[in-house]
Amino acid sequence: MWKSRDPFIMPGFSADRRRGQVENFYDSHEVSESFLVMGSSQTLGRLIGASKQRLFLGILAGLFLLLAGRLVYLQFLSGSEFRAIAEGNRLRQEWLTPGRGIIFDHLGNPLVANIGTFSLFFQPVAGDLQEEAKQKISDIFKGLDLTVEESENFLNSSGYLPVVVKENLSYEQALGLMLKVQDAPALKVMIDQLRKYPDHSSLAHLFGYTSRITKEEKAKYLTLDYQLTEKVGHGSGVEEFYQSELRGSFGRRQIEVDALGQEKKVIAEEPPKNGHNLILGIDLGLQQKITASLHRLQPHKAGAVVALDPRDGRVRALVSWPTYDNNQFSQGISTENYQGLLSNPLKPLINRAVSGEYPTGSTIKLVMSLAGLEERLIDKKSTIASVGGVWYDKWFFPDWKAGGHGFTNVIKALAESVNTFFYYLALENFDGHRGLGLKKMLAYFSAFGLGQITGIDLKGERSGFLPSPEWKIKAKGEAWYPGDTLHLAIGQGDLLATPLQVALYTSVVANGGTLWQPQILEKIINPETGQTTVVEPKIIRQSLGSKNNFSIVAEGMRAGVTSGSSRRLSWLSVPVAGKTGTAQAPTGKPHAWFTGFLPYQNPELVLTVLVENGNEGSETAAPIAEEVLDWYVKNRLTGNSGN
Repeated sequence: MWKSRDPFIMPGFSADRRRGQVENFYDSHEVSESFLVMGSSQTLGRLIGASKQRLFLGILAGLFLLLAGRLVYLQFLSGSEFRAIAEGNRLRQEWLTPGRGIIFDHLGNPLVANIGTFSLFFQPVAGDLQEEAKQKISDIFKGLDLTVEESENFLNSSGYLPVVVKENLSYEQALGLMLKVQDAPALKVMIDQLRKYPDHSSLAHLFGYTSRITKEEKAKYLTLDYQLTEKVGHGSGVEEFYQSELRGSFGRRQIEVDALGQEKKVIAEEPPKNGHNLILGIDLGLQQKITASLHRLQPHKAGAVVALDPRDGRVRALVSWPTYDNNQFSQGISTENYQGLLSNPLKPLINRAVSGEYPTGSTIKLVMSLAGLEERLIDKKSTIASVGGVWYDKWFFPDWKAGGHGFTNVIKALAESVNTFFYYLALENFDGHRGLGLKKMLAYFSAFGLGQITGIDLKGERSGFLPSPEWKIKAKGEAWYPGDTLHLAIGQGDLLATPLQVALYTSVVANGGTLWQPQILEKIINPETGQTTVVEPKIIRQSLGSKNNFSIVAEGMRAGVTSGSSRRLSWLSVPVAGKTGTAQAPTGKPHAWFTGFLPYQNPELVLTVLVENGNEGSETAAPIAEEVLDWYVKNRLTGNSGN
């Protein structure tokens, strides 16, 4: 095909013909020279003025400057950041979970175990998943009975943090899934850790449980550098209170992955460090015996039992009844089972030992007696005549025994729980008797730990309540009457205490004047180094009275066992001191109390029992104490450390 070199000569036209046409065009139109002379700077200058040229060149120069600046920013200022992002598409860091610390009782019995299990995780990948990959993952999710909505939530999740799809898989399930996920990007079956509680009933409230971080806790734990797939302590027990000690330190592994997130090889690895082991002051055998006694004697009533060492405040047992299976929570409790616990009228999830608040009943007479002795309003020989109650103005305040108890001193008043003795001790001036008065009563109650938290190493502790005239005016719009003081003196009315608080002021009597902070933890052991840290006992207050006055109160408690309201414990081979109590409840029968210690002369164990709506303390609380203390004498005081 012929092609002309003359740009003005096109195929199919003769050169002369076209030249003539051009000349005719020029003749018939006025065409400027600038149009004919293409590419001349002079011609351009005629078309565009000098100011427009400068503007055009300025814009062009500005664009080049912006481009150069952006290049400098990307290459030099942010180069490392973008290199890291690019590297992140190839390298991934995985966190290696440490073994959670093991918990032991003070005799060395392990109370928890870590069980290896399998869980399926979804690891979001960079970029969108291809449709084929999404379909494979969706098919696997269907086999796990996940809903369409749940599947979509996983597939649409973003970031690089793995998400738990299914946990506690059986061995057979795990093997089957391992084969399926080989061709499914972003899914991985991994060994997971399950916290097992062999004695799931007696220790439930004391330990709580471990479970995944909740949505509400997400922000909190992210700030503490936790992984969202971790299991942490819940349930207000030791697992939650000592979470940081039990957790350990995560290891990490850097792996090379492909574009779909599949692992290719390990680049580097740092092993995890297991959490610290905890030695508690708890006696597992005692804890189990208390639970068994509550179950046998009061299966349909709620209650709590606290056992302390009065010499240092160590908690030997802490039981709330009814209990629950904390393994259900650690394994992922079903909605049905959880709703069953919530709807149970006895409210098994409440730790009554530290969170239950009740009128103290006659157990408060221990503090009243000591206060009267300390203020020298009474001594061991001071007597009053109990004739069945007292009149104040037009109101009658009865004794529990019709006709009264006759002439009564402080020993008999404690042994037989004589209300009249404490009525006279309550008011500053009552029928010729000088008493404490409300201000001093409240001061002694507060000094013995009432109306304030004890500081035990558990969450959820309640402070109880000390009423006052100021509170009554504000809360009820009523003045404080002398009758309120009389009720307060025998542990009725608005005074509230936890079973732990009652056990504590009983301990003050047992040890002769020291209020110890109750402590569950005894030692922390680092499994990597073997280093042991001893948790030293802490004194809240001491010298709360003279040794002689405390010995008088203890003598009254001993008389309660030999001849008074606690005499069903008199047959025990080791002398016991005890005090029963009956406290009016808002509804139903009164609450039943027993609190005491053994041995009488050199106490090493305080035991406090509460039965909600149990009626008389001697009727329902004392029998539980009888069983438990008998077991303790036979299995601990004799040197037998068996369970």
